[in-house]
Amino acid sequence: MRNNGSLQIWLPPMPGRKYVMGVDPAGGGSEGDFAAVQVVDQKSGMQCAELRARLHPRELAERVTELAREYNDALIVVERNNHGAAVLAYLENRGLQVYEERGQQGALTTTVSRAEMIAGLGVLLTEKPKLFRSARFIEECRAFVLTKSGRAEAAAGAHDDLVMAMCVAMRARGCYASS
Repeated sequence: MRNNGSLQIWLPPMPGRKYVMGVDPAGGGSEGDFAAVQVVDQKSGMQCAELRARLHPRELAERVTELAREYNDALIVVERNNHGAAVLAYLENRGLQVYEERGQQGALTTTVSRAEMIAGLGVLLTEKPKLFRSARFIEECRAFVLTKSGRAEAAAGAHDDLVMAMCVAMRARGCYASS
């Protein structure tokens, strides 16, 4: 663990390996959602590292930059909804490999793509549970519920930031139909 436990590393970067980083930004308030980053091996999908902290977009971009460089210039996939645009702006001109979709940096999560990602992650959790190392991530998965409105999300008082960061990373790996 590093950064007071906010960064957990299970598999350090290996020379020649490619990595994908799923990034779920947050506003950075002391009471709000966490900013979350999942680092996965591009080929195997194995979870290598995870960052969860309450960070403003600029701070998150700095941490993402450091982690991407550490993981062999990993492909950075930022969910561009809401605070993602600010994170992407901070990442500009840093010589990083940033995921693009339909001519724009970042990954847009829509109602349809969100449902596909969550369903796809559910399949991976069932069929390949050994890909996932994080107790925090598993705890968030267990608190993921279907609300009365029919939306899959964290139960009241719980968080889903690590889940969504993993969804974004796996989507970029090509695990879901929306890729």
